[in-house]
Amino acid sequence: MRRPPPVPGRCVSGLLAVVLAAAVAVLGAAPPAEAHGTLAMSTPATGATVAEPLATVQLYFTEQVADNAYFAVTAPDGGRVDNGWTHGSPAPLDKPVREYLLVDGKFEPREYTTGFPAVVKLAHLPAAGQYTVSYLSVASDGEPVRGTMSFRYTGRVTAAPQGWRPPTTGPDPSLVAAAEQHETSGHGSPQSAGASAAPAVSPAAPGAAASPAAAP
Repeated sequence: MRRPPPVPGRCVSGLLAVVLAAAVAVLGAAPPAEAHGTLAMSTPATGATVAEPLATVQLYFTEQVADNAYFAVTAPDGGRVDNGWTHGSPAPLDKPVREYLLVDGKFEPREYTTGFPAVVKLAHLPAAGQYTVSYLSVASDGEPVRGTMSFRYTGRVTAAPQGWRPPTTGPDPSLVAAAEQHETSGHGSPQSAGASAAPAVSPAAPGAAASPAAAP
């Protein structure tokens, strides 16, 4: 007696299982991407709604940002409201953050429980709506640290200090060069704490002096 022909559906299912198994094996064998000095938490938190006026936004990184790090805060109307930044005192993180370091050719995980804040000053809050904080720095191993976080403000409008003008400076050219070199080299580092992987800043205009505090 002749055996019945194989059922096509079973063949397809078997082939799909093989493909999925191969994909899992490849992903499992891939080394984790390096990430250093990433954003671990912020005050206010990413996506938070704030009802009371703010004087600062604090971004906590797993290592202290460079002295020439760049920060910009954009109001709902697109104008900048940042008024410089300073290093803050280290503080415990709400949740530990794991980063991977390349040691002797192998990726080794490291847990971080302390955050190093950059305190970004706000000149005023001109409108209710979403405020976006962009940052760009370089980690201790030379990798760029960049991203954005945002929060929603629902409180009253506050006035700008007398004589204050929105900053127009861009990031230090060395920061931009490091970020561009990192992109062209094909390396990548994951973002933390809900930070955006999109470029956070654009190069400074020709002749514009970059300031570590991004002050006007």
